[in-house]
Amino acid sequence: MVQEIEALQAKLSETVDEDEQRALEEDVTGKILWFCWCGICAEVDELLPKVLDYMRREGNMRDHA
Repeated sequence: MVQEIEALQAKLSETVDEDEQRALEEDVTGKILWFCWCGICAEVDELLPKVLDYMRREGNMRDHA
């Protein structure tokens, strides 16, 4: 994914046509946003079980207090 973004940025810097530049900028932006979204989803998938486990433990402790 990073290599694709770098390739698009290289192509963008070589492009003279404004319409093509705009299209490439949109492509780069879209790939960066997708890359960020995938990272966020991976973080949530990793963190969510820990949060749920913590909430279950804290809930059980409050029930016993």
